[in-house]
Amino acid sequence: MCLASRDMEYAKAIFDFAAEQGGPPEAAAFGTGARMPASWAALYNGSLAHGNDYDDTHSKSIVHIGGAVVPTALAVGEKAGRGGKDVLAAIVAGYEVVARIGMAASKGFHAQGFHPTGVCGAFSASTVAGKLLGLAPVQLAHALGIAGSQASGSMEFLGEGAWTKRMHPGWAAHAGVVAAGLARRGYTGPRRIFEGRYSLYNLYANTVTPDLSKATAGLKEEWEILNTDYKPYPCGHISHPYMDCALKLRREQGVKPEDIESIELRVPTAGVAILCEPAEDKRRPRNSYAARFSLPYSVGAVLVWGKAEIEEFSDSKIGDPAVLALCDRTRYVVDDTLPFPQSFPGWLFITLKGGRRLEARMDASRGSRENPMSDADVYGKFEGNASRALPAAQVRRLWDEGMRLESSADLKGFTQQLAIQ
Repeated sequence: MCLASRDMEYAKAIFDFAAEQGGPPEAAAFGTGARMPASWAALYNGSLAHGNDYDDTHSKSIVHIGGAVVPTALAVGEKAGRGGKDVLAAIVAGYEVVARIGMAASKGFHAQGFHPTGVCGAFSASTVAGKLLGLAPVQLAHALGIAGSQASGSMEFLGEGAWTKRMHPGWAAHAGVVAAGLARRGYTGPRRIFEGRYSLYNLYANTVTPDLSKATAGLKEEWEILNTDYKPYPCGHISHPYMDCALKLRREQGVKPEDIESIELRVPTAGVAILCEPAEDKRRPRNSYAARFSLPYSVGAVLVWGKAEIEEFSDSKIGDPAVLALCDRTRYVVDDTLPFPQSFPGWLFITLKGGRRLEARMDASRGSRENPMSDADVYGKFEGNASRALPAAQVRRLWDEGMRLESSADLKGFTQQLAIQ
């Protein structure tokens, strides 16, 4: 995902800013030949990871975990000279922390206008960085407290398709490296950041009552990294099962865009503000990024083109008359019987011009533990993203280095393949 975002305008802005800061060449900036301090590499790489909204999602917490955790682990792992096994262990720890923090107040952050990926991601990045830097437990507690004063991420980007969401996991990664580095030097943070008077939940998710027992329930028995979903499409994850439902009717019932009278989408309340409203904005997304958070556009795209890859969300495509015509024929109905966010479900009805009404439903999105993508699909996604920046032979070497990372004494072989050669 990082490599596929490298040439985007927003990525160039972040790279230029990070490179201007100077400092020791501690970690690789992916898709370039540059190296920079770990904190700035984490910002840049984490922002790339979320650029096309193609990164993973933990459904029960509604957090895109990998975009903050993995860039932090690689940047700090390089800086600290850690081997692949240590880096992978830190990644697993980071997934557990952020998933459980998010699960304790699932939907609460969104309800208050915050993006949980940015807010919760700062804590996972602090954990990852702290583990790789060898922080003592009391230092790690301080790092989490410090992260609480950096956690951020407004959902206001939705109104105009602004770039800020792309930076949320990058800023979380940067914050985590800073927090761990300060704690290592004796800087203190509040150790009741999750349960105090001005805690994370009281400030960022006070429309719900947090269930802190979820932070430790099944710890070391149920691994939340295994409950994390891959994304088959580069857009808002809640859209995916609706897109697959539309593709199912297109494929099995021979539905053609010109034959469609109307489309009805059954949507949980939590998805409305993100993907369905304001209705006119969602029917006419302002730019390629706004299109990624339009359920009418995403469904219309797969009905017209039979696919939805990065190109289908480009500025050159979002004005397609056939897709926009379907957007105009699409409406949503709130339905909270859908099992969200325990899973990401989809349910839609298509009425044809002759009066025939078709239905498709999916209770778990493709790429989830309940409905997994095949190994071939996963590799195909990797190859499709990496090949946007690297030649075919290097793409394969990168995959091979990743597959043997656990036994690698350091990260050099892996990060070298992430550079433009």
